[in-house]
Amino acid sequence: MRKWSPVDKHPNVFLYETKKGKRYGVRRSFTNASGTYEEFSRSGFVSWRDAESVLKRFEDDLVNGSITALTGSKIRLGDYFDKMSARKLKYHRWRDSTYDTNKRNFDNHIRPAFGTKRMADIKRNQWQAFLDKLADEGHAASFNRTIHRLMMTTLNAAVNEDVIDKNRLRDMDIHGTDPKPVDISPEQYSLWMDTAERMLTRYDLTLFMVLGLGLRRGELMGLRTTSITFKTAKGGRELAALKIDLQRNADYPNGGPLKNEPSYRTIWVDGDIVDNLHFAIKYADNIRMMNGIKPDGKISKPWLWVSRTGAGACYTYLDNKLKDVNTATGLALRPHMFRHYFATEATMKSAPQSEIMHWLGHKNVQMTHDYTRPTEPGMLTVFDSFGGGTQN
Repeated sequence: MRKWSPVDKHPNVFLYETKKGKRYGVRRSFTNASGTYEEFSRSGFVSWRDAESVLKRFEDDLVNGSITALTGSKIRLGDYFDKMSARKLKYHRWRDSTYDTNKRNFDNHIRPAFGTKRMADIKRNQWQAFLDKLADEGHAASFNRTIHRLMMTTLNAAVNEDVIDKNRLRDMDIHGTDPKPVDISPEQYSLWMDTAERMLTRYDLTLFMVLGLGLRRGELMGLRTTSITFKTAKGGRELAALKIDLQRNADYPNGGPLKNEPSYRTIWVDGDIVDNLHFAIKYADNIRMMNGIKPDGKISKPWLWVSRTGAGACYTYLDNKLKDVNTATGLALRPHMFRHYFATEATMKSAPQSEIMHWLGHKNVQMTHDYTRPTEPGMLTVFDSFGGGTQN
């Protein structure tokens, strides 16, 4: 290999000897669109002026983004998503739960179809066909919009970093199945809970009483016995405070952060549920003691809902109990429907919207409004307020 010697006063220009005489070359390191180093190298110039001219054109292209766009066009979608998502997690642009959800959606749906494709080569008709396929497979339109937003987030970040010149997948036609119903009438709720009271143990019934307080599934399963404190109010009434600061699900079997900052909250209850919470705490502690489990708060936490072995109950534990009561009542309730029912009933009873928002852990009142559903009593109240109804 010929020895290249730097040319004095001409950075990145080099001189080397050949059988035909002296020749000049250029070498220039730069960072490509993916953040890694590359080297621009050319040789065979008869004069340093020719070499420097080519070097100058390269540096002009580097400054105006032509080189970045050229190297960026080679980057594959999956590689860029991994880099982008890791950066968002590191600098707290995404919470751990957001990162896990987005990565799961990308890995399960987008990566198999587009992960190895170069971003610059992804065409609108290919992405539209992919979205249509999701709809044909029975996915809800809301889920398909979520997948599309994830792709938009990835491509828009690439545009902002000059990795690609533009996002060509904007304004796509997104459709899918209608969302599953979330409405529960007061009559259905009463039937379900009455049946649950007859069928389930007191411990399992308490599980659904707490679910009926409007908690998300992961928040419910993330409760520990230490999450609940009791106090006596004026008049001797006992209150229970439920501190919601952890979620537990398939992604976080040992507990993980909540969805967002407003989700961290404490709610207060009284009445029969307080006695049931006392019972549930004692039950869980006894099961752990019988199995020789001593929670340390880290590896082993004092979960409120436990299996027969004393370990934290799997999130499918809730589904199995729910299915038993559904079968007996002929209803098809899902955990999230209890949350919607709570929001609707609280609104019907004229609870302040801001308080309902904080209770549910919503970011804003509009989210709370979206959780409520029109009811027959509510509609009649509106009708009567305008002078309708039976006249005396």
